[in-house]
Amino acid sequence: MIKKLSTILLAACMAAPSMAQTYSSNDGGVLYAPQKGQWQVSMFFGGSRSTFYNENTSYLLPDFTNKGGAVGLPNGGVPGTGDGETVNGLTSGDLSKYLNISGLNNNKLTNIVGFEGKYFLSDCWDINMQFSMDINLTPKKDYIEAETTVEDMIIPAQKFINAQMTNNWYVSLGSNHYFKTANARIHPYLGAAVGFQMARIETAEPYTGDTYKDEDLDDEDAAGLPTQVYLSGSRAGQMFGIKAAGVAGIEYSIAPGLVLGFQFQPLAYRYDIIQICPKGFDRYNASHHNIKLFDMPMLKLGIRF
Repeated sequence: MIKKLSTILLAACMAAPSMAQTYSSNDGGVLYAPQKGQWQVSMFFGGSRSTFYNENTSYLLPDFTNKGGAVGLPNGGVPGTGDGETVNGLTSGDLSKYLNISGLNNNKLTNIVGFEGKYFLSDCWDINMQFSMDINLTPKKDYIEAETTVEDMIIPAQKFINAQMTNNWYVSLGSNHYFKTANARIHPYLGAAVGFQMARIETAEPYTGDTYKDEDLDDEDAAGLPTQVYLSGSRAGQMFGIKAAGVAGIEYSIAPGLVLGFQFQPLAYRYDIIQICPKGFDRYNASHHNIKLFDMPMLKLGIRF
């Protein structure tokens, strides 16, 4: 449905300049048309994947122990068992699922995904900014051992919870040119925007009850030390990217000052970097380029004043 709607509106946006005409300030259309010095604040509705990276960013955390393991993405390739083949080698170049690069059909119009504010420099030109953010914080909880000395009245153990913080945000700056049409309530526009996006996850292990015995040490007191003695319990990973895109949209004035619109990006370029940050070791970096047609379709509802 979104794909069909965007196609129809794209055709309307392209046809609008050829049908553009001016009208007198005495016409009733002045009540609906944007004017120099006005502000407009809008809410965007669509799928979260329209703006954010994958909300589950746990794959950015380093996954290894003091005994072994590898740093990288889940579909990264590693050497095989000596038969000349690698594991996951064929799929290691596909980063789309981590960067939330998807099509128009994965959009949910019931979600509020962000806000836009714009200022009209003239009756036909605006400057605008979009902003979205998603922050989650989880405090840590230590592991508590069970008490089993009394067989028929045990005290169960309490599981630990990692301290975790995730931070996803998106900001975009742009400018649009509005076209005047014969219908004073309809205002198509074309423009351009540049954006920056970032996602970061950090975790810290509490007391987990896990111990590690170093067989090279003879000291009995060294046996059974917490694993954090040998490996840091803090882990982090992040992604960030820049974007440049053309913008097309159309707005309909339901009433003076109340606007309903649809907007998408006919052509967009993204450059993303994924970083997995094991503490005490070099960062694992992976980059990705994406050129896409018909990106970020969204409905918007705004007020102009």
